[in-house]
Amino acid sequence: MTGNDALTSQERYVSLYRRYRPLRFDEVVGQDAAVSVLRHSLEGGKTVHAYLFSGPRGCGKTSLARILSKALNCTDARTGAEPCGACPSCVAITAGESLDVVEIDGASNRGIDEVRELKAHVSLAPFSSRRKIYIVDEVHMLTEPAFNALLKTLEEPPSHAVFILATTEPQKVPVTIRSRCQHIPFRRIPGKDIALRLSRVCEKEGIPSEEAALWELARQADGAMRDALSLLEQAIPVGSGSVTAESVRTLVGGGSRAEMESFVALFRSKPEEAIATLMESLQKGASMERLVESLFLIFRDLWILKTWGAKTLESLELSSEEKAFLLEESSLWKLEGLRFSLENLSRMMGRLRLGIRTDILAGLLLQGLRTGQPAGGLPLETSSSPKAMASTASGGETASVSEKATAIVPSGSLDQAAIRQFWIHLLESQDTADRQVAAALSGAVVREGEGEMIVDFAGKDRICFELIRLERNLKRFTTCKEESLGAVPVTFCCMGECLRSGEGTALPDPVPVGENSNPAPWERRKKRTHQIEKEDPSFPVAQEGEGSPEGERQTTALDEMIGWFGGEVLLVRQEDPEGTASGFEEGSASE
Repeated sequence: MTGNDALTSQERYVSLYRRYRPLRFDEVVGQDAAVSVLRHSLEGGKTVHAYLFSGPRGCGKTSLARILSKALNCTDARTGAEPCGACPSCVAITAGESLDVVEIDGASNRGIDEVRELKAHVSLAPFSSRRKIYIVDEVHMLTEPAFNALLKTLEEPPSHAVFILATTEPQKVPVTIRSRCQHIPFRRIPGKDIALRLSRVCEKEGIPSEEAALWELARQADGAMRDALSLLEQAIPVGSGSVTAESVRTLVGGGSRAEMESFVALFRSKPEEAIATLMESLQKGASMERLVESLFLIFRDLWILKTWGAKTLESLELSSEEKAFLLEESSLWKLEGLRFSLENLSRMMGRLRLGIRTDILAGLLLQGLRTGQPAGGLPLETSSSPKAMASTASGGETASVSEKATAIVPSGSLDQAAIRQFWIHLLESQDTADRQVAAALSGAVVREGEGEMIVDFAGKDRICFELIRLERNLKRFTTCKEESLGAVPVTFCCMGECLRSGEGTALPDPVPVGENSNPAPWERRKKRTHQIEKEDPSFPVAQEGEGSPEGERQTTALDEMIGWFGGEVLLVRQEDPEGTASGFEEGSASE
């Protein structure tokens, strides 16, 4: 082949996404609703003068606009709503040579001058067709003056003019424009439709392909057929003329569905090897966003399968190999572990926007998934955000997680499911009697000892340990525990100090004034005030009846809390009768 022949061959080559652009309504993939609306309008002769096509990129808006243009100007009436594709008008529009179908890029022709020029030509009669059609792509990019200039033309266009406006962001199109158009929304093309289309393209082109590879391309395209065909065209030379899973992984980098499935299986059985898989994916150029999203989808599919059974696989966009993986893997996980992994991954998605280093995010990902791992037991979880429950595989050791967590480390003698239900119910209780108990236990770590449940408090959570030791809180906890778990012993521990529920010594609750042999701080101050009154009768003292109907000091929540820990309010703000602050004086919180 000579150089000129090679150049001619290169010039004749047309990209796959252009070569396989739909030319008829029945060739459009994944937009049945939009096609149905246009078909019925054409068949009934009730087409309008302005359309607004909205939807994600690469989903077929411009292709369908061209098909509609051909249908409006087709001279073969025997084909009905479908353009014949053979008449001079259809041929010219397909080749992009029709003078009566004008395509305008709204992103680069967005000013008022361009719209004025368009208006000047709208009134001119078509050259050779029945209709003069203007296709304005990315119409939301027009400036406000340009929209205002277009408004009158859309409102009262010439009878031969049809406007087809296409946009990916319909909310940016002024409502005055939208109200004058028939709005036809497009949707992302389902992955199974894209994979099927790619398979037919490969078959027609004589290119060997693997189902898993086509599904991965469809997944990467994210609902855009144009992107899928572009990726397919790139994958062919990478695979030396064929489309394989390996060539697709090489093309798109790390983080493919197959890689993440391998990571999940290894992380369950051989965590030390799974870490290498994760780091290899990152080294291939995969972003943490992609890795987390891929893992979330896998755990989501496992959770759905585990919850509702194998029938749900039909509703998921998966290849046969991916379905086989889910069926095998789901039997090795418990429902709570899958749900906990999903919660960890969802929290990771929020952290991804914080600009944290990739290696740190990878560590947090491994740490979070480790707590949901099925080996050795599953987490005792709670939805009390931001607290999360976790477990490790080794008995008797508390899980270490990135957030303050409540966990159970099982050894096998207690009913974990019952304990889990009891704990979740207690921490999420809306009963006012449970509020202090839930607050005290929210920072604790639960593990299983020898036939008992041990509740550990860290040294920094000493205040929570003291709170649960209060007589009424300990009694309330014991009552709730016995209703749910029966006589399961519970021991509270903090820095070597332990208290067993139902045994040991509980701290006395603060009691009303007059019943306490060890008065609270406010009561001690009251006694001092009476002593001063005896020594100095001129000292001002509140009279009977002031403050409360019985003239007695009423314990407030603040006083009570201060009394638990030996605190005392030294200064309070005092207001004069007019409501203005007159200064501060010594006293209790309610004086």
